[in-house]
Amino acid sequence: MDIRTLLKNAGFAEGFLLPVAPYTNWTRHRNDGVFHPNTAPLSDDPRETYPWANAVLICVYPYTPYDDETLVASYYPASNRAYHAMKRLLGMLREQGIRAERAETPYREQLAAYGIGSRMDNQLLFLEPYGTYFNLQGAMLALPEPVRYDASREPKEVCDHCGLCRTVCFGAIEGDYAFDWTRCVHTYMEGDSIPKDAMQWLPSLLGCMRCQAICPKNPQKTVPIPEEIKNTLDPVAVLKGNRREAETLIGKNLAAPKRLLRQAIVLAANRGRTDALPYLLRLRETDGERFGVELDYAISLLQNQ
Repeated sequence: MDIRTLLKNAGFAEGFLLPVAPYTNWTRHRNDGVFHPNTAPLSDDPRETYPWANAVLICVYPYTPYDDETLVASYYPASNRAYHAMKRLLGMLREQGIRAERAETPYREQLAAYGIGSRMDNQLLFLEPYGTYFNLQGAMLALPEPVRYDASREPKEVCDHCGLCRTVCFGAIEGDYAFDWTRCVHTYMEGDSIPKDAMQWLPSLLGCMRCQAICPKNPQKTVPIPEEIKNTLDPVAVLKGNRREAETLIGKNLAAPKRLLRQAIVLAANRGRTDALPYLLRLRETDGERFGVELDYAISLLQNQ
């Protein structure tokens, strides 16, 4: 049984089997307030949560950015495909008699701690040959023997600290791993109301990946944005109520109204989509309490055009 063959059959490009160890560096940054409060429930030591596990498997699912990411970043459909690839892999591992559970852990921190990839000023992990264009999925395993990791790549400093990611950021990137999550538009896909200044900044659905797109270290290849993506995730189409179609592309969690609908309201306004007004006014009557802040912003902006 070759785990690397299994993960490639599931759809991943590669994977890393690592020992189970505490997240010391990541924990320090969390305690400093770098990360979103949603990370609070994560245990500092995975051995407490998964006492039966003796290995962490981190799988890499690369993707190519769209030639136009002003609607939605290609990361989000790719993350849904990666999630389903992990489900397939877990099934294969269990068929081999291996206990395996999908785990929410700081994957990038784990890889960086072993010298796999390099941290960038935009807080993303650079990994050859994908740049930062990949999704990570992880699982805890109980293998017949504990694993040890011998680095197959020579860790190196990749970031030139050119400052371009800061120029396009809403204000979250401070350098030297300092990060203000309250200024990262990506965090507002968690479902909370969006502050007005963040609404004015919102460039696309489901957050912002500008810091990634501008990085000169990333591969420059792109692919055309699929028509299905353009039609399904158009903000007015979302307002009309096509959540089921969206779920097939980005998954149930991201297609939840508290995320997708909230951002579609704002993006429709920022795009000047006056054809969205009838749906916004209807939403104000039916869901004004939940989306009132965003609806007031969007309706006011579009009615004054």
